[in-house]
Amino acid sequence: MKHLFPTEPKGNFARMLNTLAAMVAGIVQARSCQLPAIARKTPDPTKADSRIKRCSRWMQNERIEYEGYYLPFVRELLAHLAAIRELIFVIDGSEVDNGCITLMISLIYGKQALPIT
Repeated sequence: MKHLFPTEPKGNFARMLNTLAAMVAGIVQARSCQLPAIARKTPDPTKADSRIKRCSRWMQNERIEYEGYYLPFVRELLAHLAAIRELIFVIDGSEVDNGCITLMISLIYGKQALPIT
């Protein structure tokens, strides 16, 4: 993922990118978006509980900006996949607190849905 940025990521930014890359790899390998399943499949020698906590902290970190971390990766992923196959997206709604609904757009890849937003 580091090649997606104009300069070599360093410090916290590089660590956060590594966590994102591990989570994406875990989602694909686990075929699930649940943290315990992702943590079991992330390529990391630390204990699964530590990986779950790290992923949870990453997702709750208010300094993580979609445009800075996730968007460059998603653009590259979609460009590569579009070159080899038709892209199919689905929209899924889930009710959250106080009757609000969260919409997620996912890319259908094989028999799994990869979350895009």
